[in-house]
Amino acid sequence: MFKKTLVALALSGLSTAALAADVTGANDQVSVEGALNAGELVVDSTATPAKSDITAPAFKQGSEYIVNDVVAITVSGAKFDTTVDPVLSTSGANATFAFVDYQGDNVARFRVSTANSAKGDTLTLTKFTIDTEGATAKTKVSFSSKAISVNPSIGDYDASKATSTAPAFTYVSQLTADLTKFNGIITTSKGRQEFTDGLKDVLTVDLTNNSGAKVPLTFTKLTHVLKGSDFSFAMDFDADEDGKLSAAELGNALTIASTSGATADTFAAKLNDNMTELTITQTIDSNTAEVDSFSVTANVKGQAAKGSVLTKQSFTIESTAVTASTGTASIPAASAGAWTLDGSSDDIELMPFGTEYAQSITVANRGTVEGAITVTLKAEGKTYTKELTQMAAANSVTNISLEVAAFAKESGITGNAHVNVVVNAPKDNIGVKGVYYHKASADRVLTY
Repeated sequence: MFKKTLVALALSGLSTAALAADVTGANDQVSVEGALNAGELVVDSTATPAKSDITAPAFKQGSEYIVNDVVAITVSGAKFDTTVDPVLSTSGANATFAFVDYQGDNVARFRVSTANSAKGDTLTLTKFTIDTEGATAKTKVSFSSKAISVNPSIGDYDASKATSTAPAFTYVSQLTADLTKFNGIITTSKGRQEFTDGLKDVLTVDLTNNSGAKVPLTFTKLTHVLKGSDFSFAMDFDADEDGKLSAAELGNALTIASTSGATADTFAAKLNDNMTELTITQTIDSNTAEVDSFSVTANVKGQAAKGSVLTKQSFTIESTAVTASTGTASIPAASAGAWTLDGSSDDIELMPFGTEYAQSITVANRGTVEGAITVTLKAEGKTYTKELTQMAAANSVTNISLEVAAFAKESGITGNAHVNVVVNAPKDNIGVKGVYYHKASADRVLTY
């Protein structure tokens, strides 16, 4: 019968390579965190009850498979757990498939037994285990098949079509965040004590929990760490002036609220001693088990209430979620926005200090608004900031060289430094120049 089939193919002008099995891909979404926590994905129709972490792949034969031929099932984008003997089942009434071996960790081989398997029959991998070690989000996992003739002159035949458009499943991050970032502009016309549009700036964190993915985790708590360089403005809300911020006082400065409705998660916040990190603990509402989105509102007192001077800074936020047992998911640190100045900020990338050098740093103010000058020095991994006694006088050039040199000396800087000059005046009217003079060689270098 087999010889007749080959003869018929030859007479019809076809080759065995023209035959191809069809593979069915479910395109499941699988929580990568859940899969990593479990360590495996299991399909086992023989278990009681049956186990199906993912949809079992199925292959429709494009030709007849002959007794003693081998069917090879290949997984791409993942690997089999080779300690588990897989099972290949058929929709046909007579044929059976005996597991032979694994070739590496991504090919399982089965031998056609009992009877030939007819063209059009569907083969289903009804028992197998995927090892999830090293799984990463966005990885697509697919299956393919081919038959291998016992006759070496025929070799491989009935290979399934490409499966990249029909993956069996894709690993997805279960927890993701969309950010509406801080974007406050600190106004120089009001002493850098408030924003151009008022007394608050809002960060919104829209969280998505893909709990509909396969093998999802059930989260009970999330921890969010919001980092900046200076949250000291929060001390303006120390109502009892005890030098500490109670939970209520901190909440008045940095207000955290669910944006997801009445049945809400609860939030608790803590500011570190250096006032650079706000840690937010989010406890999931057990009635819904949903992960709420939330907002962080930074409130400032402003100039009229003699609030703190606000710092130009950038923010990041990162999140970690945990389950009641050992499962975790995380969102890596991402930009949460920045506070910028509507005044002037200039950077002198290199300015040497010490006894061998002299400096000339000037601030030209072409406008009518006098502005305070703040200098930040960065050297050897440290940062030093000072508001100078000198002001950027209106319609004048102010030489700040001696005061900056004295500040560098008292800060212990005797080598190269980065100098940032912030002027509390409209930036279009401000110009900064930096020159250093090497005394021994009499060289003058314009650095900015």
